[in-house]
Amino acid sequence: MDTKKLRIKYNNDWPKSFEFPMEEAFLNKLHSKGLQQALVSCDLGYSDEYLFQFYLGYLIDALDMLPKRPDLAFDHVWKALDSEFFLVQQEIGNQNCSRFDGFVDRILNDGKSSAVFLNYLPLIPYQTCEYAAKRVIEASSEADNHAKTLFSRAKNSLGTSFVEKFVAKYPPGANGKPTPADQRKAGRLLKLIFSGNEVDLASDKFSFSDEELSKFLIKVILANSRNERFHGGVFPPFRSSSAKLATYAHAYYLLHISYGLLLDVFLYRDHGVVQSSEVISTMNNNSTIFSLLFGELS
Repeated sequence: MDTKKLRIKYNNDWPKSFEFPMEEAFLNKLHSKGLQQALVSCDLGYSDEYLFQFYLGYLIDALDMLPKRPDLAFDHVWKALDSEFFLVQQEIGNQNCSRFDGFVDRILNDGKSSAVFLNYLPLIPYQTCEYAAKRVIEASSEADNHAKTLFSRAKNSLGTSFVEKFVAKYPPGANGKPTPADQRKAGRLLKLIFSGNEVDLASDKFSFSDEELSKFLIKVILANSRNERFHGGVFPPFRSSSAKLATYAHAYYLLHISYGLLLDVFLYRDHGVVQSSEVISTMNNNSTIFSLLFGELS
């Protein structure tokens, strides 16, 4: 039965439920590795502070979505992070400062945070790189405010020179999209960058710091993915005929990154609910699980 018929059957059978083909394949992969979940949660101590409990509410909603819906789990964690972005911006006292940049600066420079999410930079799945490349190339036309914002964020993260040369090498076609071949090549170039390699582009050499890659990851990849999902711009991923294991890799990558960032918020806000060593241990376990499940796709 194809997924179109399965979606109708799921609706008509509800409240009974069943797994779609890729959901079943993912669960089989999980169990074959001896795992119940693709994310390890960090034990937290008690605090009655409002901000901690506010963020924790979103976090436990996220955990309820696992293991089958990492995309929805990411959405919930992002809600907590988005509130934090604006709070950090307010504390900086400069509304012209990007809330994303201010947050990254806080994570990387506050001595209380672990910044362990940086370990995930070279683990970025190829599909995530291809997604980012396609969106930046499409946004280069700056056809509307959303595209202008996305393209500006890309240039502010990786530099105007690199992004303009990147788009010139892999330009959008008449339909506003790169060709499939260019999209794959552009994705591979981003993968090389996130793996710490220097790259040649239009006779110039480019390499990027952890800070630059972190800002691109958060303000371009994570933020745009969340915006598309919030505004209904993408097809529900796992109950589609095009769903693959790589679809789970992309969604779990966004979730793991955002989860690690939220744990760092708990650290630098000094809620007293977790120690840096515990965050590092948890996220190291998570990166091991991620590599075990999706390493061949990265």
